[in-house]
Amino acid sequence: MPVTLTHLPVELLHHIHLLALNPFLPCVNNHLHSIFHQPSPHYAAIYLLELYSAYGPNEILTRALRHPICTVEVTEEIRKIWDRRRGYVEPLRKEELSKSPNTKRRDSTGSVIKRDQRHRPRSRSRSPSPSPTPPPEPTAPALRCSELPRRLFRDPFNPSQPVHPLITYLFSKYDPSPNSHKGYPLFRAILTSNYELVSFLLLHGADPSIRDCFALDIAISMKDLRMVQLLVERDPSDSGSGPNSSPAKEGVKKGKKVKLGDRVEIGTRMVEKAIEKGSQEIINYFVYDKKVMPPLHSIMNIGKSDRSKSQKRKKPSRSSLPTKA
Repeated sequence: MPVTLTHLPVELLHHIHLLALNPFLPCVNNHLHSIFHQPSPHYAAIYLLELYSAYGPNEILTRALRHPICTVEVTEEIRKIWDRRRGYVEPLRKEELSKSPNTKRRDSTGSVIKRDQRHRPRSRSRSPSPSPTPPPEPTAPALRCSELPRRLFRDPFNPSQPVHPLITYLFSKYDPSPNSHKGYPLFRAILTSNYELVSFLLLHGADPSIRDCFALDIAISMKDLRMVQLLVERDPSDSGSGPNSSPAKEGVKKGKKVKLGDRVEIGTRMVEKAIEKGSQEIINYFVYDKKVMPPLHSIMNIGKSDRSKSQKRKKPSRSSLPTKA
């Protein structure tokens, strides 16, 4: 009986997969698909590292994140394996350094013996303990993540989990650009009305003014006043954070809030856009709150679009008109 891939042990199949680095190997039959469909985080991390090791530390993680199997656990495992390979020794935390056995000596009655009551041995000349040798320098730089994967923003909005855990992890461990793919993450968050994700991206430096304020155009087209205010006005908690932070208009005073500059400068084009879409709330926000007056020809067109739509509905079609005998 000939030996096929289905007769080989799982460990040997994993080794063959790592040598071949062929993404179509799990699609050969159902048996291989069941083995490679849900791999362990450690094996998935090794496979992705071997697949993109030729691109260097600046591109390995960026390309690996495009795969659906690259979860938070797999991403953390990739970082650990890469650090071990490059000889990086993670320094001990303060909690670990402060941990020391605090044993207290007690007498036969159980009471604690004070230091001055303890029997001190004779003083002996102790040789100074040698200083710990510093860890060796890593042989390669650490992994970097320069952009966010698009797949994390294509899923429909989930109210129970507005911000994907992998997005939170990437911003906590690395420094990805929130304006990746020309602002695609912010645009998708606005289209799904995910206010929490929009606030998260803006807090980490997303710029709503890129591509000629396309993010604001989307919010105006959706007639979403809350989203427009979120994109325009800067929250006091994110003052000075991100590359797009502007200086405050007023000085910082005790007991008073700091008035911050807007993220986007409202122009007449945006007011005309709101008039075109017929969003009265956004028009009032631009005119009365932001003090931006639209051109005269745009003011004359306010309400015309609604009237023209109502007239089109009332106008009978040609087929319904009586025909002459």
